[in-house]
Amino acid sequence: MGIKEELSELRKSLEKLTVELHDTNSAMRESMKLMSDSMKEFSENFSKTLTTMVKSMQDMKIQIDVRDTVLKSLGIDGVIPDFFKKRK
Repeated sequence: MGIKEELSELRKSLEKLTVELHDTNSAMRESMKLMSDSMKEFSENFSKTLTTMVKSMQDMKIQIDVRDTVLKSLGIDGVIPDFFKKRK
């Protein structure tokens, strides 16, 4: 095989390699975009859930504080069994 044929084969091999690298690059970019979108969605959902949970806990604390205040003002806070009282 002459040098012309070898250079032609080398050029064809390099073109195939370039196409393969381009396809690999495209697949990696798509995969990373999908992973990024998934992480963003997870983060947003986590933040919403955490906000809802904190709000719910705050509301529960307010309800317990109001109940304790009402029991004390009625003078019956010592009458209520311990398992109904707020745990500290």
